[in-house]
Amino acid sequence: MFIGIIIVELLLKDAFNIKDRRNILSSIIDKLRANYNVSVADVSEEILYNKATLAIATVSNKKSVTEKFMDNIYNFILNNYLIEILHIERQIL
Repeated sequence: MFIGIIIVELLLKDAFNIKDRRNILSSIIDKLRANYNVSVADVSEEILYNKATLAIATVSNKKSVTEKFMDNIYNFILNNYLIEILHIERQIL
């Protein structure tokens, strides 16, 4: 069994207040959960309206499947929202 973990730090270009931030993050989290059946959490250390850190986890029985799944999640986030990825960490356990 392989566990894939992605920690991604985002710059939310469309967020101008905390409400915008919450709406954007809720949309990303809900769509990731629905489309990819992953666990997602906002693990930001401090609440800044235009930055967020998400932790995403998935499990598979093959390492190659886990890696491909993680690539798909990265591309989904990058292509579907007006955000910039500031930093990303990927780990397979």
